[in-house]
Amino acid sequence: MPTMTDGTFVCPTPQYHETHRYCPNCDWTEQKASEDAARRLLQQTTGWKEDDHGRDTPKRFAAMLRELTTPQEFEFTTFPTDDQDMVIVKDIPFVSVCNHHVIPFVGYAWVGYIPDDRMVGLSKISRLVHYHAHQLQVQERLTRQIAQDLCERLNPLGVMVVMEAEHMCMTIRGVQTPGTKTITSRVEGVFADHDRTAKDEFLRLIGK
Repeated sequence: MPTMTDGTFVCPTPQYHETHRYCPNCDWTEQKASEDAARRLLQQTTGWKEDDHGRDTPKRFAAMLRELTTPQEFEFTTFPTDDQDMVIVKDIPFVSVCNHHVIPFVGYAWVGYIPDDRMVGLSKISRLVHYHAHQLQVQERLTRQIAQDLCERLNPLGVMVVMEAEHMCMTIRGVQTPGTKTITSRVEGVFADHDRTAKDEFLRLIGK
Protein backbone atom coordinates (compact mmCIF):
# COMPACT_ATOMS: atom_id res chain seq x y z
CA MET A 1 0.00 0.00 0.00
CA PRO A 2 1.31 3.51 -0.79
CA THR A 3 2.98 5.47 2.03
CA MET A 4 4.46 8.93 2.38
CA THR A 5 8.20 9.41 2.80
CA ASP A 6 7.84 9.64 6.59
CA GLY A 7 6.18 6.22 6.66
CA THR A 8 2.64 7.52 7.14
CA PHE A 9 0.07 5.41 5.32
CA VAL A 10 -1.95 7.15 2.61
CA CYS A 11 -5.02 5.39 1.33
CA PRO A 12 -4.93 5.07 -2.50
CA THR A 13 -8.73 5.35 -2.74
CA PRO A 14 -9.82 7.98 -0.19
CA GLN A 15 -13.06 8.50 -2.10
CA TYR A 16 -14.34 5.40 -0.31
CA HIS A 17 -14.23 7.41 2.89
CA GLU A 18 -16.85 9.81 1.56
CA THR A 19 -19.24 7.37 -0.07
CA HIS A 20 -18.91 4.10 1.85
CA ARG A 21 -18.87 2.88 5.44
CA TYR A 22 -15.80 0.72 4.84
CA CYS A 23 -12.64 1.06 2.70
CA PRO A 24 -11.12 -2.25 1.49
CA ASN A 25 -7.73 -0.64 0.88
CA CYS A 26 -7.01 0.63 4.38
CA ASP A 27 -9.66 -0.92 6.66
CA TRP A 28 -11.13 2.54 7.24
CA THR A 29 -14.59 2.52 8.83
CA GLU A 30 -16.89 5.31 10.00
CA GLN A 31 -16.65 3.97 13.53
CA LYS A 32 -12.83 4.02 13.53
CA ALA A 33 -12.86 7.52 12.09
CA SER A 34 -15.23 8.79 14.80
CA GLU A 35 -13.16 7.15 17.55
CA ASP A 36 -9.94 8.68 16.17
CA ALA A 37 -11.62 12.10 16.05
CA ALA A 38 -12.87 11.65 19.62
CA ARG A 39 -9.36 10.67 20.76
CA ARG A 40 -7.85 13.82 19.23
CA LEU A 41 -10.59 16.05 20.65
CA LEU A 42 -10.22 14.62 24.17
CA GLN A 43 -6.44 14.93 24.05
CA GLN A 44 -6.59 18.55 22.94
CA THR A 45 -9.35 19.75 25.27
CA THR A 46 -9.43 17.60 28.42
CA GLY A 47 -5.96 16.23 29.06
CA TRP A 48 -7.25 12.70 28.46
CA LYS A 49 -4.69 9.95 29.02
CA GLU A 50 -4.77 6.40 27.74
CA ASP A 51 -4.51 4.72 31.16
CA ASP A 52 -6.61 1.92 32.65
CA HIS A 53 -9.62 4.22 33.08
CA GLY A 54 -9.25 6.15 29.84
CA ARG A 55 -8.22 3.47 27.37
CA ASP A 56 -11.72 3.02 25.94
CA THR A 57 -13.00 6.54 26.67
CA PRO A 58 -12.84 7.80 23.05
CA LYS A 59 -14.81 4.76 21.91
CA ARG A 60 -17.41 5.24 24.66
CA PHE A 61 -17.60 8.99 24.01
CA ALA A 62 -18.29 8.52 20.29
CA ALA A 63 -20.83 5.76 21.02
CA MET A 64 -22.60 7.96 23.58
CA LEU A 65 -22.98 10.84 21.12
CA ARG A 66 -24.21 8.47 18.44
CA GLU A 67 -26.77 6.95 20.82
CA LEU A 68 -28.12 10.32 21.98
CA THR A 69 -28.44 11.73 18.44
CA THR A 70 -29.79 8.75 16.49
CA PRO A 71 -33.60 8.71 16.20
CA GLN A 72 -35.25 5.30 16.42
CA GLU A 73 -37.79 4.67 13.67
CA PHE A 74 -41.17 3.29 14.73
CA GLU A 75 -44.59 2.50 13.32
CA PHE A 76 -47.15 5.20 14.06
CA THR A 77 -50.23 3.05 14.69
CA THR A 78 -53.66 4.72 14.42
CA PHE A 79 -57.26 3.55 14.85
CA PRO A 80 -60.64 4.90 13.70
CA THR A 81 -62.66 6.80 16.30
CA ASP A 82 -65.97 8.66 16.60
CA ASP A 83 -64.89 10.50 19.76
CA GLN A 84 -63.62 14.05 19.75
CA ASP A 85 -62.59 14.21 23.38
CA MET A 86 -59.20 15.57 24.34
CA VAL A 87 -56.41 13.02 24.80
CA ILE A 88 -53.37 13.95 26.89
CA VAL A 89 -50.18 12.03 27.65
CA LYS A 90 -48.46 13.65 30.65
CA ASP A 91 -44.97 13.65 32.10
CA ILE A 92 -43.14 12.06 29.18
CA PRO A 93 -39.45 12.09 30.19
CA PHE A 94 -36.95 12.95 27.49
CA VAL A 95 -33.25 13.63 27.00
CA SER A 96 -31.95 15.66 24.09
CA VAL A 97 -28.64 17.27 23.15
CA CYS A 98 -28.15 21.03 22.85
CA ASN A 99 -27.41 22.03 19.27
CA HIS A 100 -25.22 24.89 20.51
CA HIS A 101 -23.01 23.19 23.12
CA VAL A 102 -23.51 19.42 22.59
CA ILE A 103 -24.54 19.04 26.25
CA PRO A 104 -27.77 17.28 27.28
CA PHE A 105 -30.96 18.99 28.30
CA VAL A 106 -33.40 16.88 30.28
CA GLY A 107 -37.07 17.29 31.06
CA TYR A 108 -40.69 16.32 30.52
CA ALA A 109 -43.22 16.75 27.74
CA TRP A 110 -47.00 17.03 27.87
CA VAL A 111 -48.77 16.25 24.60
CA GLY A 112 -52.47 16.62 23.93
CA TYR A 113 -54.67 16.34 20.86
CA ILE A 114 -58.32 16.31 19.86
CA PRO A 115 -58.98 13.60 17.27
CA ASP A 116 -61.03 14.07 14.14
CA ASP A 117 -61.61 10.54 12.84
CA ARG A 118 -58.37 8.81 13.87
CA MET A 119 -56.71 8.18 17.23
CA VAL A 120 -53.17 7.00 17.91
CA GLY A 121 -51.83 4.32 20.25
CA LEU A 122 -50.76 6.13 23.43
CA SER A 123 -47.22 4.72 23.46
CA LYS A 124 -46.64 6.22 20.02
CA ILE A 125 -46.88 9.73 21.44
CA SER A 126 -43.97 9.00 23.79
CA ARG A 127 -42.06 7.44 20.91
CA LEU A 128 -42.70 10.56 18.82
CA VAL A 129 -41.22 12.75 21.57
CA HIS A 130 -38.15 10.51 21.87
CA TYR A 131 -37.75 10.33 18.08
CA HIS A 132 -37.40 14.09 17.73
CA ALA A 133 -35.38 14.45 20.94
CA HIS A 134 -32.67 12.05 19.72
CA GLN A 135 -30.77 14.56 17.61
CA LEU A 136 -28.94 17.83 18.09
CA GLN A 137 -31.79 20.11 19.14
CA VAL A 138 -32.97 23.39 20.55
CA GLN A 139 -36.05 23.13 22.77
CA GLU A 140 -38.12 25.57 20.75
CA ARG A 141 -37.61 23.58 17.54
CA LEU A 142 -38.16 20.26 19.33
CA THR A 143 -41.53 21.44 20.65
CA ARG A 144 -42.61 22.63 17.22
CA GLN A 145 -41.48 19.44 15.46
CA ILE A 146 -43.44 17.19 17.81
CA ALA A 147 -46.64 19.21 17.34
CA GLN A 148 -46.30 19.49 13.58
CA ASP A 149 -45.41 15.83 13.14
CA LEU A 150 -48.45 14.77 15.15
CA CYS A 151 -50.62 17.03 12.99
CA GLU A 152 -49.20 15.58 9.76
CA ARG A 153 -49.51 11.95 10.87
CA LEU A 154 -52.94 12.16 12.52
CA ASN A 155 -54.72 15.20 11.02
CA PRO A 156 -56.49 15.94 14.32
CA LEU A 157 -58.69 18.90 15.16
CA GLY A 158 -55.89 20.32 17.29
CA VAL A 159 -52.58 19.61 19.03
CA MET A 160 -50.83 21.20 21.99
CA VAL A 161 -47.34 20.42 23.27
CA VAL A 162 -45.69 21.80 26.41
CA MET A 163 -42.08 20.98 27.27
CA GLU A 164 -40.09 21.80 30.41
CA ALA A 165 -36.38 21.08 30.63
CA GLU A 166 -33.20 21.84 32.50
CA HIS A 167 -30.35 22.73 30.16
CA MET A 168 -26.91 21.62 31.30
CA CYS A 169 -25.36 24.37 29.16
CA MET A 170 -26.93 26.83 31.64
CA THR A 171 -26.65 24.87 34.88
CA ILE A 172 -23.11 23.41 34.82
CA ARG A 173 -21.31 25.95 32.60
CA GLY A 174 -21.63 29.56 31.57
CA VAL A 175 -24.05 31.34 33.89
CA GLN A 176 -24.20 28.23 36.17
CA THR A 177 -27.76 28.45 37.50
CA PRO A 178 -28.74 24.94 38.70
CA GLY A 179 -32.46 24.25 38.82
CA THR A 180 -33.36 26.76 36.11
CA LYS A 181 -36.10 25.40 33.84
CA THR A 182 -37.11 26.42 30.34
CA ILE A 183 -40.76 26.01 29.27
CA THR A 184 -41.87 26.03 25.64
CA SER A 185 -45.26 25.40 24.06
CA ARG A 186 -46.81 24.95 20.65
CA VAL A 187 -50.49 25.07 19.73
CA GLU A 188 -52.14 23.93 16.52
CA GLY A 189 -55.75 23.87 15.31
CA VAL A 190 -58.49 24.42 17.88
CA PHE A 191 -55.92 24.94 20.66
CA ALA A 192 -54.90 28.15 18.90
CA ASP A 193 -58.49 29.44 18.81
CA HIS A 194 -58.73 31.93 21.67
CA ASP A 195 -62.52 31.87 21.54
CA ARG A 196 -62.54 28.21 22.62
CA THR A 197 -61.50 26.59 25.89
CA ALA A 198 -59.31 23.74 24.61
CA LYS A 199 -56.05 25.44 25.56
CA ASP A 200 -57.27 26.34 29.06
CA GLU A 201 -58.59 22.80 29.60
CA PHE A 202 -55.26 21.31 28.54
CA LEU A 203 -53.25 23.54 30.88
CA ARG A 204 -55.62 22.82 33.75
CA LEU A 205 -55.43 19.09 33.25
CA ILE A 206 -51.61 19.03 33.19
CA GLY A 207 -51.40 21.39 36.15
CA LYS A 208 -49.72 24.29 34.37
